[in-house]
Amino acid sequence: MLKWIKRIDKLLLPPSEENRLAPFVWLVYLSIFYFGLGFLSQENNKWFFGIGATAVFLPLYFHAYWQCGFRVSLNIFAMALLGSYFATVTSGASVFFVYAGAFCARLGNPRRGSLGLLLLCIWIGAISWVLGLTPYFYVPSIMFTLMIGGVNIYQAEIEKKRRELALSREEVKALARTAERERIARDLHDLIGHTFSIITLKAELAGKLIDSDIDRAKQEVKQLEEISRDALKQVREVVTGFRTTDLTTELAHAKYVFESNDIHFEYQFTDGASGQEMLDATSSEKAEMELLISKELAVILKELVTNILKHAKASQVSAKIYLDKKHWIMELVDNGVGFQSKSGDGFGLQGISERLSKLSGTITIDSSVGTKITISVPQKGGI
Repeated sequence: MLKWIKRIDKLLLPPSEENRLAPFVWLVYLSIFYFGLGFLSQENNKWFFGIGATAVFLPLYFHAYWQCGFRVSLNIFAMALLGSYFATVTSGASVFFVYAGAFCARLGNPRRGSLGLLLLCIWIGAISWVLGLTPYFYVPSIMFTLMIGGVNIYQAEIEKKRRELALSREEVKALARTAERERIARDLHDLIGHTFSIITLKAELAGKLIDSDIDRAKQEVKQLEEISRDALKQVREVVTGFRTTDLTTELAHAKYVFESNDIHFEYQFTDGASGQEMLDATSSEKAEMELLISKELAVILKELVTNILKHAKASQVSAKIYLDKKHWIMELVDNGVGFQSKSGDGFGLQGISERLSKLSGTITIDSSVGTKITISVPQKGGI
């Protein structure tokens, strides 16, 4: 039995209809028409009229659920004709106008629906005047047509807004998933590229020292182990979204990396504090920098350090970070061979540009003598 009910439901209503029970429930209002035939009509063949009206109305009714926009207006028009024809038989025929008014909500928008209701009311008034119908017909016809039609139009708009809101939520979730994937891709690229560059350099150095200075070679191998362990920890932090690197830590790490590769590195943070003094003297300045800016600049610095190690062939590098007119400025200068590709080429600079766009920041590259890279970020990070 249940299987047959599902088949009938699938045949009568479109798959997009969410509340599938309601269209069958609304058919209970046809009882008004039958009540009028049974108690108010004086026709001898009134039950013949009832069966004929039902046979015409039901296909129009269920077909209307498959229509929308202008096409449903034909169903509305046919229901109004049906109500007009049986208006001379019984005042209960007013229910067909109420059904027609209910489907005005499917005309496409509230303006069209309201216009449809207005035309139906004019139609009811016109046939009532021409046919001399009693107030028992046109008063409930106009009143309930306007009431039911207006409620349906309002509910249709509420449902439309609900669907738009649900769609926008899904879009936000999709964008969030995309942003998270991009974040993980950028962080992994920055981290892995930086780490493997250091591991490669350390391995090459250990290979050169293994025959001439075994103690120094062992020290380099031990540092390789420490670097790999630290990298594994950072990969886990990236995947779980808890990357906590800040700019001060990354500057100290850059100094360690450069010095390990015989590259002299100096850095300044804010007004003239440099070297180890910076680590002790900038707690207040660091507190003023937003966590997001500090984190993003730290990741950018890591990527720039990796590029210098891989491509610059430099012997001296300096970094300077300071606040200038509500902009954080990070300058990185090396005495290497200069920057060979155009700004923005390669995944590294592309990732840097993406990070800076989040902060409304900019990057400029000057390779006239060595390379000077200047990063500028508004103090509020553009957020």
